[in-house]
Amino acid sequence: MKVRELSEALRKKAEEEINENDRNIETNLEVMRKCFNEHFEDHTILDQWFLAFLRGCKHDVEKSKRKLEKYYTLKKSAPDFFANRNPTDEKIQALLKLGLFLPLRQCVKEDSPRTCLVRVSQLCNSQYSLVDLTKIGFMTAEILLLEDDNFTVVGEEIVADMKNVGFSILSQWTPSLVRRMFTCAQNALTVRLKSLHIINAPRGLKAAVSIFKMFLTAKLKRRIYIYNEDYEGMYEYVPKSILPVEYGGTAGNIQDLTDYWKAKIESHGDWYAEFDKACDEFKIPKKTTTNNSAHTIS
Repeated sequence: MKVRELSEALRKKAEEEINENDRNIETNLEVMRKCFNEHFEDHTILDQWFLAFLRGCKHDVEKSKRKLEKYYTLKKSAPDFFANRNPTDEKIQALLKLGLFLPLRQCVKEDSPRTCLVRVSQLCNSQYSLVDLTKIGFMTAEILLLEDDNFTVVGEEIVADMKNVGFSILSQWTPSLVRRMFTCAQNALTVRLKSLHIINAPRGLKAAVSIFKMFLTAKLKRRIYIYNEDYEGMYEYVPKSILPVEYGGTAGNIQDLTDYWKAKIESHGDWYAEFDKACDEFKIPKKTTTNNSAHTIS
């Protein structure tokens, strides 16, 4: 079994929240290997990738298999999000330089979720859209699923900066777009959203949040927090010690974080190329059901 060992704090969290223990990891990984590796000619799925899907489904193997099947159909079902993801592409390079989706380096505690800064504000006065932001977000999320145990075991929390966001961007936030985002994030990538903090809230945000809530459980609806330009309330949940200085924090600056994630995504160019090949090779087994699973929060 070639997977990372968890820290003691994360191991305990995994046992309590996602039904993971030393007894079931290898058994469930073996089931996933037998189900999927036979479907590829030149592509072998990493155990760590299998484990990310198992964790997102609380080690429900059948549910994990269905979600991984959906993942390998994303290039065809959501090409605007998942096709043409070469990090050296001119458009991808421009998007990475904007620093749109930036996971923070530190977590609040050893067993806390990963906090991700989503800078919707960077789309203002640019030629890019919410679809482009979503594409970069999913490219980054895949790296987190591979490399970040806090992300796979505990989940993520979002800090969304909406500074100067106006109608031209808010009008893109349609039920259709949000539905497709949630379908990909929850039904194919096992991203577990824990909370959402919206800062620099613009006028007209109420309608956008109402659309977002259509796809949330009652539990997660209570975990949406909205702030204007005063972040003091947010610091109770997302402390200054993990935030960049531009947001009142002490953990480096936005440019360094942007440069880090640009280089990180560039270093995974082979991963995105392999995804393309695997999607072309993959055939969904005839006997496997493909029912959509509901959004869950733990």
